Amino acid sequence: MDSRRTPQHSRPSPGCRHEILEKKLFWSLALTALIFLVELGGGFWTRSLALISDSWHVFADAAALGLSWFALRQARRPPTFRHTFGFSRLEVIAAFINGLSLLFISLWIIVEAVQRLFAPVAVKGLEMFVVAVVGMLVNLIIGLVLKGHAHENLNIKSAFLHVVGDALSSAGVVAAGILVLRRQWYAADPAIGVVISLFIMKSAFGVLKESFHILMEGAPGGLQLGGVVSALLRLPGVVNVHDLHAWTISGRFVALSMHVLVAPGGPDCQEVLVRCQRLLAEEFGVFHATIQVETCCPFQEGDQECALLCETGSPERSHTPHKP
Repeated sequence: MDSRRTPQHSRPSPGCRHEILEKKLFWSLALTALIFLVELGGGFWTRSLALISDSWHVFADAAALGLSWFALRQARRPPTFRHTFGFSRLEVIAAFINGLSLLFISLWIIVEAVQRLFAPVAVKGLEMFVVAVVGMLVNLIIGLVLKGHAHENLNIKSAFLHVVGDALSSAGVVAAGILVLRRQWYAADPAIGVVISLFIMKSAFGVLKESFHILMEGAPGGLQLGGVVSALLRLPGVVNVHDLHAWTISGRFVALSMHVLVAPGGPDCQEVLVRCQRLLAEEFGVFHATIQVETCCPFQEGDQECALLCETGSPERSHTPHKP
């Protein structure tokens, strides 16, 4: 058997929208890499820590965009018998890595900035201002390009946050350049660097929390499992729902599995299955559900925590997950 063959339960094709997004990410990556080189060289030329720190934020942006672009391309690969959900989860892994990179770079900048607050270094305000303006404008353009896709999946959201964070960082450098030019206040350079880094760290924690939750197979945030169980129990013939599991593969791709206990002599099991699938799709937006319909739970009292016997199909015991 060819392991490259696509299983029947393949995920929906991303289509042309993914191809367009790939192109946008690629050109955003090229522009970001160019700005990194300009700001890094300008930072050493002007001796501006804010500009150097901003350049490393740009580098993190470039890495994030590159990782997002790679993950998006890999996610288009079809599922195989070895990877039955395909490679969509790479998008979540990319988001997690991007969040970590934001966190560590921000911490490094804060340490450097605190040292400069106690020993300010003279910087070239005008040159610093000009380079920062160019970087800010380019990042704003890239941010506008990605904004329409930021809600689609966590991977693009993390890349978008990188770009927005760097646009804010560049704006801070512009402000620092103005203060240096007008008032010769060199401490403004590291002070603004600290403020920007703290703001970016907050965004990084949000991305890390969400991506870690997905990687730990946590229940999708927008899906109320209690409501799912209650709705299913209202269907004719359904007396119990158990062994319920829900997780996110990537983006809006939610998977769900469960056992549904029906009353003996009740509606046909196939009819109950169709009703359950229609309800999940129409009311909860879940289109990938694996449902086992049964008239008697196979587990005996004391086995696995469910312990549902066919004569104890009480709605009050509607959800007691099995232990693995």
